[in-house]
Amino acid sequence: MQKPKKPRPKKCKACQVRFQPDRPLQEACSPKCAIDLVRIKAEKKRKRQDRERLKDLQPLSHWHSKAQAVFNEYIRLRDKDEPCISCGTEDAPQWCAGHYRSRGAAGHLRYNESNVHKQCNHHCNQKLSGNIENYRVGLIKKIGVKAVEALENNNVTKKWTREEIEEIRKKYSKMVKQLKKNISEDP
Repeated sequence: MQKPKKPRPKKCKACQVRFQPDRPLQEACSPKCAIDLVRIKAEKKRKRQDRERLKDLQPLSHWHSKAQAVFNEYIRLRDKDEPCISCGTEDAPQWCAGHYRSRGAAGHLRYNESNVHKQCNHHCNQKLSGNIENYRVGLIKKIGVKAVEALENNNVTKKWTREEIEEIRKKYSKMVKQLKKNISEDP
């Protein structure tokens, strides 16, 4: 009968000292380190559970801000070759994702791609509060009168859940990653 091979030397997961294990799955060099390792693993598990509980305690505004940041980045990348929807400038120092119907007035449209387009940040979005009159003109050119009127008449209220917002964030994160990949592949 063949003698079983001795396990290779490994590092103790508790004290980080190299040792020769007696068994293949042995993680600790001594009983004291094994007890310490159990404590370490229990502490890691507790911290992971605490993070999950904290996640549940975050207000919806926290989740909206995370999703909105990714959504806005997607809009800026999607419209990167287009001018400002309101004033038509092509050389603004900073761009933003401007909402035709604001998030405050129409929160249910905050993640609607037809409602959000690239806009010059300082002039149209901040100084002129969105420059809505000219935004409408640009929007009609871009998506058509019927689509603009549909946006204007959409007054359905929406109660967002954390899960819905997280799904939106994940969806647009993937889309941003894909757009960035496409941009880097273009010559």
